[in-house]
Amino acid sequence: MSDAPVPCDQSAASGLRHMLYPYSGTSTYLDGLMAYVGEARAAGASVVVCAPEDRCDLLRGYLHNGDSVAFMDLTALGNNPGRLIPAWQEWIERRSNAGAVHGIGESVWSGRSTARLSELRYHEWLLNVAFEQAPAWSLLCPYDTTGQSEETIQALSRSHPYVWDGVAGTTAEQYAAAPYAFAPLAGPHAPFDEKTYTIEDLTALRELVTEWATTHSLSTDRTRDLLLAVTEVASNSIRHGGGGGTLRIWVEDGALVCEFRDAGVISNPMVGRVRPAANQIGGCGLWFVHQLCDLVEIRSGPSHGTRVRLHMDLPYTQGEEKT
Repeated sequence: MSDAPVPCDQSAASGLRHMLYPYSGTSTYLDGLMAYVGEARAAGASVVVCAPEDRCDLLRGYLHNGDSVAFMDLTALGNNPGRLIPAWQEWIERRSNAGAVHGIGESVWSGRSTARLSELRYHEWLLNVAFEQAPAWSLLCPYDTTGQSEETIQALSRSHPYVWDGVAGTTAEQYAAAPYAFAPLAGPHAPFDEKTYTIEDLTALRELVTEWATTHSLSTDRTRDLLLAVTEVASNSIRHGGGGGTLRIWVEDGALVCEFRDAGVISNPMVGRVRPAANQIGGCGLWFVHQLCDLVEIRSGPSHGTRVRLHMDLPYTQGEEKT
């Protein structure tokens, strides 16, 4: 049996060709991306780039006027990876009628908190679920391996069915289709408050969250957003999680964290990551929670119920590192 890499199938009628591009250095980065753009041009495909603004500026300098490239600034979506899949769905829907689409999705991995890195990796895995039945398109995910451990690179490789070697795509040996293996959530940072709740306690719950937000200088607008999200998640616990749950609240990695625990089970991995239809009634709550908060973590299973963590970034102050 040959050990040669297996070329990925580029003729599939549907679904996503989702490729990791491990690279090191600007020169390698540009060579690989220009080869990918060349592949798109040869296929008559348009290119959509979602990347930090400095990367967009860099790529613009190496592209020709006829390359049919649209740029989307990643920073405009905020730091919540839960907002990325619906954004890609919207971009692909706009362009798929005009022909094939090649995407480039580059997230910021360095300097991120443990929670945000975990959700970024989960987002990469969820892309395969979200676009399994979609019209065929391709997405290249550049990842700078400089200073990264082999373990970290392997963990990300498990979320990508294909690997780009700078010239072509091949099947990834380490890809794990399902189920997704989450790292265990760490416990709350001290000091923290804990409160059990039922429907009679929603006012007291909001008062507790307001007290923490005020103490840690969260703005009035951001506090309002957090309270809307808190009310939505707590209400879901009451309706679907056995009549109530437990709130724990603390500060971690420059963010105010509100964790809700209940006995319910969420079985849909895409919950909160699909844009509601204009005429949809109900089932939109976790979508709005993702739009309101800077990070949302959801862990659910029959053996342990559901935990939802809402992260709201606190104002940057001297002596603190914002992640």
